[in-house]
Order: sequence, then C-alpha cells, then structure tokens
Amino acid sequence: MERTHTPLSIWFWAACLVASQTPGMSAVQIQRQLGLSRYETAFQILHKLRGGMVRPDQDRIGGKPGEVVDADETWVGGRTRGKGCGVHDMLLVTDAVEVCHGKRVGSLNKRKAGRDAGRVRLALVPGRSAKSLGGFIESTVAPDNRIIADDP
Repeated sequence: MERTHTPLSIWFWAACLVASQTPGMSAVQIQRQLGLSRYETAFQILHKLRGGMVRPDQDRIGGKPGEVVDADETWVGGRTRGKGCGVHDMLLVTDAVEVCHGKRVGSLNKRKAGRDAGRVRLALVPGRSAKSLGGFIESTVAPDNRIIADDP
C-alpha cells in the first residue's frame, strides 16, 4: 500500500474480496468488482495481498504427541499430445493431513462422529524415494505423531 496512488479504501475492499471468496479471486474479478480502469493495478494489488497472506515460518502439523497424520502422494497432470507414447509432464505432489476426530453435538447434527481433515501441507517432490518423501514428512509433521501412509 505504501507509495501507491491507489486510495486506501480500494486496498481494503480488495482485501475484503480476497479474504471472503473461498475459491479465491482473479485480478480481472477484482478489476470489475472495484471498477478499476487498469488491469495492471488490480494485478499489483492482488499480488501484494497474496504475498502478505503467506506464512513462510509455518508451524508443523500434528502438534500434540500421539495425533494421527495421513500422508500420501499422487501424480498431477496428464499425457502430453505430440510428445510420443507414454511421455507426460506430470508432477509428483505429496501431502500431509491432520486427522481430527469429530464430535457429535446435539440431536440436530445428523453427521456421525468420525474422522475429519485438519490442517494440510502440500509440496512438489522430485521422486518417490524414501529420502524425498521422508524429508517432506520431517519438515512438515511434528515429532511423536503417528503417520498413516499407503505403503507399509
């Protein structure tokens, strides 16, 4: 917000829009909603707001000893046309999800007590080796937590 010609009220409206929209907002949507004449202004506002929302020093998930964390990996992407049979540009993405146990509150809640997802961490890893996947788990999951994975 410092050293911009954009009024402070526009910044606050943009922050409100970005924070209230679950799937997020694009710069074009911000431009239309706020009536900005230039796309570049909306893009710059969105870029700075997103940069301020990132926490580089994220705490590890599963903070209490004995909590359960579910870890998995998957390939994201698909076949690439014109590159030959079996050639793809897929990326290996791994995740760690806290497993929370829900409680049934009152008779109006029809949902049964069971497993719910808590905080999530995602990362791109270079391969399925124990070194890459283990490094991700060590950096994102607190010690003394039980980890559930696909393969034993």
